[in-house]
Amino acid sequence: LTDVSLPPFFIFLAVRAQASGAASSLDTMGGKRDAERMASMPKPPKRARTAYLVFCDKHRPSIMRAVHPDPAAKFTREEMQSVTTRLAELWKQIAPEELADCKATADRLKDEYDAAKAALPPGALKRDKGKKKHQLILVEGKGEKPKRARTAYLIFCDRYRNQIMKDVHPDPTSKFTREEMQTVTTRLAEMWKNVDPRELEQCKLEAEMCKDEYKKLKEAYVPPVYAAKGKNGKKSLANGGKPKRPRTAYLLFAEDCRARLKKTSPDLSFTDVSRVVSSEWKELPDGKKNAYIRTAEKEQEKHRVAKANWEAKHLVDNGLTGLAPA
Repeated sequence: LTDVSLPPFFIFLAVRAQASGAASSLDTMGGKRDAERMASMPKPPKRARTAYLVFCDKHRPSIMRAVHPDPAAKFTREEMQSVTTRLAELWKQIAPEELADCKATADRLKDEYDAAKAALPPGALKRDKGKKKHQLILVEGKGEKPKRARTAYLIFCDRYRNQIMKDVHPDPTSKFTREEMQTVTTRLAEMWKNVDPRELEQCKLEAEMCKDEYKKLKEAYVPPVYAAKGKNGKKSLANGGKPKRPRTAYLLFAEDCRARLKKTSPDLSFTDVSRVVSSEWKELPDGKKNAYIRTAEKEQEKHRVAKANWEAKHLVDNGLTGLAPA
C-alpha cells in the first residue's frame, strides 16, 4: 500500500480487501467466543415428564408392536397417528391405581428437575429466541430477565381458575377442548365484573407489590448487547453493536408527551408538537422533573458500563486497533 507507483484505484481496492478480511476475522473470532461460552456453560436439564407421558412411555412399545409388527421397517405417518390415538384412548380408561403410580413417578421426576435447575448458575437456563437466536453477543447480560408483574385481574383469575376448570371439565384424565377453555375464560370475566370491593382492593394491593418487585428486578437486569446487522443481514462493522447514547431527562419527557399528544391531538404538526413539549417541560413541577432526571441518570450509568464492556471487547479481543491505515 505504500508503493507510490500503484494507481489510486488499485490502492483503494487493496484497502477495501483488507477491511473485508478484518470483518471476516471479526465474525470468526466472535463465533469462536460464542462457541466457547456455550461449551463452558452447563446444559440445562430436560423438562420433567408428566403423568401422561410416563403412562405413554410404559405402553408405547407394546402398542407400536401391535400396530407395526415388523421392527426393521419404518413407521408411516398414519401408523404413528394410530399409536397416539390408542394411547389417548387407554389413558381415558386408566385404572385409579395405575394413575396414582404415574402421578407419583411424575412428582419424583419434577422434584429431580427442580433440584437440577436450582443447581445451575444464573443465565444457564436462558434460551435465545426469535431473531436474536443466532446473533453475535458482544457484551454478556447480567442477571435473569424478569417476567412482567401480574395485574389485579390475573391475580383474581389465579384464585378461581382451578375451581372453574373442575366444574367445566370434571375428568382430570382428558384434555380440555377449545370450547371448554373459552367457557372458563368467560366465567372468570363475568366473576370479575361482579367482584366484591374488598376482594378487588386485595387484588390491587397484591398487584402493586408484584409491580414493585418487578421494577426492582428490572433495574438490576442488564440485557446482553448483540452485534448490529445491516439491511443485507450481515453484521455491521461500522459500530459493531456499540451501545446507543442514553436519553436525557428532556428526551424521556418528550417521548411521553408526544405519545399523549398523538392520542389527544393527532392533527398537530411536528413543529406544533415540539413547541408544546418545550412549553410543558418548562412548566413541569420539580417533583415530576426530578423523576425524569433520576431515570436518565440510571440510563447513563447502564450506558457507561455497556460502553466500557463494548470498547474492551471490540478493541482488544477483536484487534480492531490495527485496522486504521498507518
